[in-house]
Amino acid sequence: MKKKIIRVMFFGALALATGASFVGCKDYDDDIDAVNARVDGIEKTLSELQAQLGGYVKSVDYNSSTGVLTVVGGNNETFNLPMPKDMPEYTLEVTKDGKITLKKGGDVAGSGTIEIPEIPDIPAAFDPALLTVGEDGYIYYNKKKTEVKLPAEYTATSSIMAITNEKGDVTGYSITALTKDGKVTNATFSIIDALPLKGLVFRPDCYVDGVPSVKAYNLTYNAWGTGKNYEVSEDGEVFTKDENASYVTPQILAYYHMNPSSVTMAQIETLSFIADDKESYTRATEFAPKVDMEKSGVVTGEDKLNYLKVAMDADAEKIASKEDNEITVFALQAQTNVSDKKEVITSDYASVHKVDLKDVVLKVNIETVEGNEPRNVLVYGQTEARGERTEEYAGKAKEAIENEADFTVPKDKTLNLAERISAYYKEGDKTIELKNVTDLGLKYVYTASNYIKGNPDKTQQNTFINEADAAKGVVNPEYKGEESENTVGREPLIRVQLVTNDAAEKVVAVGWIKTKIKPASKAIEQEVALGTYNYGCATFDKMITYTDMNDVYHAAGLDKTSFHTIYSIVSAGKDGDDNAIATLAKGSTGKVVELGDAEATTSNILEWTVTEEDMAKLISEGTTSISAIVTYHSDVRGDVVITLKANIATPSGTIKNNKAENVWSDDLTYVRADVKEPTGTPVTEFTFDLYKAFMGNIEVEGVDAKNFPSFEELRTNFVFSEIKAVTIGEDKYTFTVENTENLNAEEVTSTLTATLNGKNAPQEIAKIVNTYKGEKYTAVVTYNKENEYAKVLLNQSAYNEKPFTAGIEIIETNECGQNLKLTSGNTFDVKFLRPINAVKVDGAKLQDATTNKATIDMSKLLKFTDWRGEDFLSAPDFFAYYGIDKAKGISIDKDEITTTYGNGTVVSYDQISDKISIDYSCVVYFDANGAITLGNITYSNSGLTVEKEYKLFIPVTVNYTFGSVFTTVELTITPTYDKK
Repeated sequence: MKKKIIRVMFFGALALATGASFVGCKDYDDDIDAVNARVDGIEKTLSELQAQLGGYVKSVDYNSSTGVLTVVGGNNETFNLPMPKDMPEYTLEVTKDGKITLKKGGDVAGSGTIEIPEIPDIPAAFDPALLTVGEDGYIYYNKKKTEVKLPAEYTATSSIMAITNEKGDVTGYSITALTKDGKVTNATFSIIDALPLKGLVFRPDCYVDGVPSVKAYNLTYNAWGTGKNYEVSEDGEVFTKDENASYVTPQILAYYHMNPSSVTMAQIETLSFIADDKESYTRATEFAPKVDMEKSGVVTGEDKLNYLKVAMDADAEKIASKEDNEITVFALQAQTNVSDKKEVITSDYASVHKVDLKDVVLKVNIETVEGNEPRNVLVYGQTEARGERTEEYAGKAKEAIENEADFTVPKDKTLNLAERISAYYKEGDKTIELKNVTDLGLKYVYTASNYIKGNPDKTQQNTFINEADAAKGVVNPEYKGEESENTVGREPLIRVQLVTNDAAEKVVAVGWIKTKIKPASKAIEQEVALGTYNYGCATFDKMITYTDMNDVYHAAGLDKTSFHTIYSIVSAGKDGDDNAIATLAKGSTGKVVELGDAEATTSNILEWTVTEEDMAKLISEGTTSISAIVTYHSDVRGDVVITLKANIATPSGTIKNNKAENVWSDDLTYVRADVKEPTGTPVTEFTFDLYKAFMGNIEVEGVDAKNFPSFEELRTNFVFSEIKAVTIGEDKYTFTVENTENLNAEEVTSTLTATLNGKNAPQEIAKIVNTYKGEKYTAVVTYNKENEYAKVLLNQSAYNEKPFTAGIEIIETNECGQNLKLTSGNTFDVKFLRPINAVKVDGAKLQDATTNKATIDMSKLLKFTDWRGEDFLSAPDFFAYYGIDKAKGISIDKDEITTTYGNGTVVSYDQISDKISIDYSCVVYFDANGAITLGNITYSNSGLTVEKEYKLFIPVTVNYTFGSVFTTVELTITPTYDKK
């Protein structure tokens, strides 16, 4: 039987003080056909049961021998569900420190930890309602994955999961079944009274002087009304404002986070407030807030979390005044009744902030230009205007009628305005959204607002929408109850009102939204194929002719004249020749204009162009086809969407192999660069010509010059290619390449730069200067010996180890600056060989306490070779040639010396510097026989007689023209006495 993943939700509130666990089961490996035959019934029963009972029941009982699940609801109704038989059990234990352990039969199958959320900060913050098993089999807490995964053998086609608290009492169940197509159906229940309320934390509406507060609103407004029966006219409805103010004092509502979040009102016996006025205790009893239990309850917020909503009855006039340096505070007390044990839970204290609501206005979220975010604008016809206009439009539909429609609605679609309406009010100098209109005793009312549209219609616009849907805030285009072409072009109005939610339904704010019905949303779509563009110096410029458009006319069922009479190209403006510039759909390339009717262009309808720059970018990205999507619009028919399409063909070639193979690696992938062998004149530059690696100029093969004549004559340039980052110790060097923009210039430079650890400006490492004069090419590479980054990179390793390597690319460019695609032979590497090497000499020894100082010449410990591996000579003088100063070019770093002096382990010099000392003086010269002397290392012992030999490891630095080379030499100090 194929195993499937369980999807399980764990419920309950388990205190961490003593730990918690839950017990679960998985499927019985029964006959698969028999199980599948009952799967649809289980799914239907589960979904119906969940819908009927909600999340809370009195009991759940599973009989493993019969496979029957019995559920008793809150009203004692009983339900029996068929389930598989004999499902094994497993447990998940949760400790107070957040450690979770999965066990099967007492054996540990996995463990991990959970992170307790810090917000909201509720006592006993662990909430098992946040424990889930994901489809991947892992256990999650608060949507965060833990390390614990259910073993594969425990995954199931159906399951029942029982959850227990720290006492072993069952607090909830999760039942899971899979449909035939493998989808998970799940029902989750908690046992009523098994999950007591542990904590309450106030959710503030605002903060007053840093104190969390609930808003107590007082609404002042002048009601709007028609004053008389409205007669349908071209000007539309007229509302007038009452001169006398009206008032609404809404219910004060306070919201609280609960732990656990699954608590219901059935578990709360009473709610009450305690209140106080800080700095003035005399008014606390005057405020005296009380709880309206009938209007209170558990609700789900916009954030999908459960909250306890508490309706507060209080006199807002008795809220303490800030001006008197007083603040009214209150806390909620909830008395729970679980298993006959009463407990009072008290929330944190909060303040009451009195808010005077006034100048309420309506706004609508309208669609803007494609690609921009929708925005809220004032609804037309209010006292506050959207734009500049006189007061005479306040309360009148006329303002909306005379302006463009805020929305267009296809005749076969609907538009839900109710989802787009919001109310705002003034508080001080701020405009604030009124989010909780229902809590404030207000509601929105929508009505189809009839008017007569002027010439040529002279028809009532309500005729063209469903008025019953309009009362729900939905614009549904209809004519006599049916979808009709007759609705296209009509402009119905919807009146929006914010009214009091009582029998009087006084109008707090009113405005009108204009809509326009357009043709069916389904457009006629047609592709126009325009062949292939061969990339080259000729720019992309395609004329779309009458012939090309024939398929479009045919799809629209119109001839050319009729089509261009009924349809207009969607355009944002015109070019200098008065041609309409098409507004292209997303994903389009280039520019399309609709040509005028001059005699010279009567056969050409559209012109599609792409700039050289854009085309070059497309080619570099490997694009092989492009399109431009043009829309033609009609007020009486569906849009026509034309996709202009063209293929792009690009030439390619290969670099002919004319390499001077003697100077290349065996696989012809790299060359080595050096500073040349020593002569009597010191070397000052690291430079070479890349053409020395080839037998003449670079030649290209395989170009289709017939179809791509622009690429018959080409210009060659060598440039640096992208180089991977180089890490030396803790330093990371990253590289960029900068090339001359015009690759046909007389001199084209490619510069390789580096940045150290992502900081500071890029530094020049090397550059290539390409020149072309009189049929002769050069590509001279110069390594920057003046830059510190360049010196470090060059000297990172010896010539025969891992020299600094740069990638080189050959670019072939035509006279228009377009690059030919090269398929082979166009890339290689250059390895920059370090000019000199400082090589450690083994076996150097010095006896302790030698007469007339213990000294040894550095040449016994160190020798030099160059990039060829050749030892330094006196004639020519290699030291002079490579720029090693004979008086100070070699030095030691005493602070970094290490030694085995002591017990044989390596220690730093500073630990024994009070016992011995090491000094070095650089003096480089050649004796009469050409032997090299590098200067003496002087050793001194200020301690006791040396009985056993030990070693000194001495760091040496050699500075020369192209940077510094580092090595460590080794000197053995032998005993004071010869013990032979």
